[in-house]
Amino acid sequence: MDNLLKLNNISFSDNGRKVNYDYSFDNKLKKYFNIDQPFYVKYDLDVSEVPKSILVIPFLSNMLTISWFAGFDIEVQEVDEDFYDAMKLVKIEFEKQFSEYELIGNLIAKQLVKNIINGNNNAMLFSGGIDAYATYIRIHNKIPDLVTILGADIEIDDQSQWNAFTDFIENEKLLQENKKQYIETNVRNFYTYQIELLLKDIGWWGKVQHGLSLIGSLAPISYINSYANIYIASSYTEHIDIAWGSTPQIDEKISWASIKVFHDGFELKRQDKVDLITKFSTDTDTNFKLRVCYSELREGFNCSNCEKCFRTILGIILSGRNPNAFGFKVKKEFYPEIFKILNSSSFSKGTQYFWWELMEKAKTTNEYFILEDKKYESSYLERIKNGELDLMFNKNLNKAKKIDTNKYKFILRNKFPLFFKLYKRIRY
Repeated sequence: MDNLLKLNNISFSDNGRKVNYDYSFDNKLKKYFNIDQPFYVKYDLDVSEVPKSILVIPFLSNMLTISWFAGFDIEVQEVDEDFYDAMKLVKIEFEKQFSEYELIGNLIAKQLVKNIINGNNNAMLFSGGIDAYATYIRIHNKIPDLVTILGADIEIDDQSQWNAFTDFIENEKLLQENKKQYIETNVRNFYTYQIELLLKDIGWWGKVQHGLSLIGSLAPISYINSYANIYIASSYTEHIDIAWGSTPQIDEKISWASIKVFHDGFELKRQDKVDLITKFSTDTDTNFKLRVCYSELREGFNCSNCEKCFRTILGIILSGRNPNAFGFKVKKEFYPEIFKILNSSSFSKGTQYFWWELMEKAKTTNEYFILEDKKYESSYLERIKNGELDLMFNKNLNKAKKIDTNKYKFILRNKFPLFFKLYKRIRY
């Protein structure tokens, strides 16, 4: 293959905490990478003594999926043998999900190294949302280290939101026994918008990159902290048939130095997770905040006014608990806002499924939480029980079937970023 990306060197800065990757690529690949923002990972501790066959894993965990879809080879000096073998299996899983694509890039390693991590510690990726808390509750007796990544859901430059998030994790009483690990990495900025165009529909981070990327970022600290097991919470269940970059079939094939990865909660619907969380809170008499919202318009812990907040709030209400005790600010007027936002927008297949779960939950419960006015709120819940949301989704299905303008907006936004910034300033 003429197209090749080569890792030339791994170096360190910030007292060994920042891992810098020096790589080069053929001219044909220039369009995919931001030359002025080379990939890096930064940790809370010195990782300079970690074997380079392990240090290369975060780099490969982000580059390999690009190479498969764009069709180029990656060459490295050395890599952990378990990881090398695992990537062959992971590639097969992506080929199954994306059967209409030809994934042809390969990993060329001059040396395979057999590493062993001696230890039995546990770690989990922790975002503070429904999925993460459900997994935490299921494994909290293992006292896992909680690993949170800046650059994934929160942009690296958004220090205000990041500081609020880390303060939440550090000060949440429920999490006090858990060691916290923070990672900074430009996983969503080292490549250009051309990567999105490798897919027929935009959504590279969710559909392809994020599972392998997030898990692989733990490799260096797993060696130092002697992790035997890594947990990542499921986003969806087997009932939602969509291409997604984090599934049991993908995640649990990832390994290095004999580490095992567990994709947790795949058998649980989102509402099952909400019920699990509220039951745990009730049984242990513990209140804790959920952080589900990353809206730009968020002023408090969650904005309490976006689609994701609405479905989380409603799920908590249908489980019989007060959403205001879980990091939201809600009054009875939020019910008409639900109908307003669902009536005016079209949503993905996964999001529609989450709302279907809520409709089914509403049909089977009479012990929902009353915010202020039982008669008023019950009238809206009756409309939900009677399938009115389904009618909205079916009506808006025609919108989704029209020419998808999101991709064209995405291209224009990235080709002309200054004009887009001006547009945002005028809009807000």
